Amino acid sequence: MKIGIIGTGNFSERVLHALRTNSALTIVGGYDCHPYPGFQVFPTLDDLFSAVDSVLVLDILSSNFETLSLAVKYGKHMYIETPALCGSRDLRKLEMLAYESNTFIQIGLKQRFYSFFDDLDKYEVTPRIIESSRFVKFNKKSTQLSVIDDLMLHDIDIALKLCSAEVKSVYSTAVGVLYKDPDVVNTRIEFYNGCVANLSASKISNKEVHETKFFQNNTYCSIDFVNQLLKVQKNTGEETEMGEEWGVRTIYRQAKDSDGYITMLGKEINSFYHCITNSVEPNAGILQYLQLQSVTDKIKEQLERNFTTNV
Repeated sequence: MKIGIIGTGNFSERVLHALRTNSALTIVGGYDCHPYPGFQVFPTLDDLFSAVDSVLVLDILSSNFETLSLAVKYGKHMYIETPALCGSRDLRKLEMLAYESNTFIQIGLKQRFYSFFDDLDKYEVTPRIIESSRFVKFNKKSTQLSVIDDLMLHDIDIALKLCSAEVKSVYSTAVGVLYKDPDVVNTRIEFYNGCVANLSASKISNKEVHETKFFQNNTYCSIDFVNQLLKVQKNTGEETEMGEEWGVRTIYRQAKDSDGYITMLGKEINSFYHCITNSVEPNAGILQYLQLQSVTDKIKEQLERNFTTNV
């Protein structure tokens, strides 16, 4: 598959090298990119689209509706890392254009591609209660960090992925301990299938914590993203004498990567390629992104009423 790159953003020589190691891809060149050895920079988008089958948009500044819709009109499959410049209406238009042109669009929801979810495939995941905590250590740069968009966003998407149901209601509250914007946010999401997700995030913690736990009939799971650890305890139903722990406990470890971005991007691009070659919908498409955006919008609306600060 011939691939083109749009924008600079997160595109680098290391990213280019990693993409070139994928034998299924041929990196032809890009538009509005840095020149690299053996990498052609095209003068116009039209020239790029004429030379490739699919495009990767790795720059937020290139994710405007005009550029993205032009790619779809050319019939090019597209991976968009962050469509932040497109509102909900633009994304729905883009989804319709993609349907009409029979092209696939995947969004950069990297948290959906953790290896832990591959390990969970052997279990019937139907959680009733989800608990997530994302705390980062306080530093002077914390004032630039958005608790919702930079921290809680990932856990919201994981809850949407695990639950696989429509959102019924969202309630959120926050407090500004040090700053005039939220330092600590707590959100409760109820789903129509009865599942409830309780999410907490903070940018003024004393230690780094990122953990998701979920409970369902006969099974308890805990994902520790900091230590790259998944623990599953399952009640087998066998009447055996209980020790200090109930059921059967299984531990899965994921190797820590020195450059998690490149590893996760590689998994996303492999999934993108699989969608195209097998004509199946991506598990991180526009619909999933719109669901995530809808929840974050509701949280922000509620925090306009429920946010308090002592500053």
